[in-house]
Amino acid sequence: MVLLMAAVICVVVPLDISQLIFAVAGALGFSAIQIMQSKARPASTVTSKKVSWPNPKSADHAKDATFAKKIPSSQRANATRKPSPPQSHPRLPSQPDVRKPSSMPIVAPTFLATDWDSQTTELLGQIAPTADDEDIVQRLSKRVEDSLKAIIPEAEVVGFASGSLGRNKAFGVAVPEVDIVANVNPAALVRRLGPKSGANIANDEHKLRKMAIRACTDRLVAAGGFKFRRSAFRGEEPKVTLLAPASFGLTADAIPIDFSVNAAVPLYNAALLTECGQMEPRARDLILLVKRWAKDRGVCHAAKGHLSPYTWGLLVLFYLQVTDDEGPYLPKLSNFKMASGLMKNPVGNDSTSWTPSSSKVTAGDLFKKFMHFYSTEFNWRTEAVSVRAGKRQKLETMVKLPLHVIVHEDGKTSEVAPSIEDPFDEAKNLGNMTSASLVRLREELQRANDLCTTGSLAELLEPWAPPAPQD
Repeated sequence: MVLLMAAVICVVVPLDISQLIFAVAGALGFSAIQIMQSKARPASTVTSKKVSWPNPKSADHAKDATFAKKIPSSQRANATRKPSPPQSHPRLPSQPDVRKPSSMPIVAPTFLATDWDSQTTELLGQIAPTADDEDIVQRLSKRVEDSLKAIIPEAEVVGFASGSLGRNKAFGVAVPEVDIVANVNPAALVRRLGPKSGANIANDEHKLRKMAIRACTDRLVAAGGFKFRRSAFRGEEPKVTLLAPASFGLTADAIPIDFSVNAAVPLYNAALLTECGQMEPRARDLILLVKRWAKDRGVCHAAKGHLSPYTWGLLVLFYLQVTDDEGPYLPKLSNFKMASGLMKNPVGNDSTSWTPSSSKVTAGDLFKKFMHFYSTEFNWRTEAVSVRAGKRQKLETMVKLPLHVIVHEDGKTSEVAPSIEDPFDEAKNLGNMTSASLVRLREELQRANDLCTTGSLAELLEPWAPPAPQD
């Protein structure tokens, strides 16, 4: 006590009277606050974490029940329920994909006309690319080029429209109607992108293309405003599918596009479609009709093993070259002024071997004949499609064309896939299909041939959907 008193005196003596008064007042105030808090704490029966409920057998039960009614029922339920330990719910087994009705289903087209030829003419007016479509594609190409100049100043971008942009509904993202191609000298690509890769890519053109597409896609999505949808890098010409959103102000809906670097197929496709229209307008119309049918029926998505739209165009050209039903309507490729210049091994023109057909057959009738030819007349196992040759011939005569063999799901049976020569590279077979896609090809050709005889055009173009699972 003496030591304590001495300590207090040592602390208090140096202070003047005002400091001493403030120190005493502060101590008394702090003590009063502590006493008030200690008295208020036991009077509360509800805390933030737990509610204390009265014993129904006690004498104060009536009073406590009245108090309890003032508390919300949700709090009363939570207070009486004991907390349960967290449970780990077992993962349900994976369920098979079920086709559910869509809120905005894609339906078959409707026509004002009633007869077949008038309906095909009406459809062609809907699906053929217009001057406005071409203008939109050029504006898209300019937007892509402006975005890419920041990373690849040497890039030159071109665009191609293979169909109307306003009718791009069924399988629109899977098979876009617009191709955008960035053409860049490989040496410039290596100079711009090579140091970033940390590897020597100068001698690997395929790898260089994929690297360039990735870099361009990052730029177009981050700075160009495009939206990424999917990539397809397994083919010989890698590409990505992007969306040009409606916010660009080009159309009311988003426009799917296929973007690639140094790709040749879009150029080949555009050259053949343009020149066919000049030589034989019905050839261009038939290409548009067949591609529209193949797209609606889901047999032109190359990523799923089907024939690409470019390959379907070659099938149309070949039919028009070899048909003897008031034909042929087209010559072999060496007579094409523009497209023949794109061939790796061009041959001289043979213009005397072909004259334009004077047949009055309509594009609608040619569509029927096309389906009949490939579903019943053409032998997919023994014959080859060659627009370059422009005549029917056996596989054994195509010495440079490699064969694709399809092994079926049972692992025991196999067969030769369709042999379709790329006219600009006679050593490339475009008929690389799968067992499932080959079955679908035969089914759809037979279905189309039957409906061309007994059905309607609207039924023929009904969008395909996978079958519903059976119980």
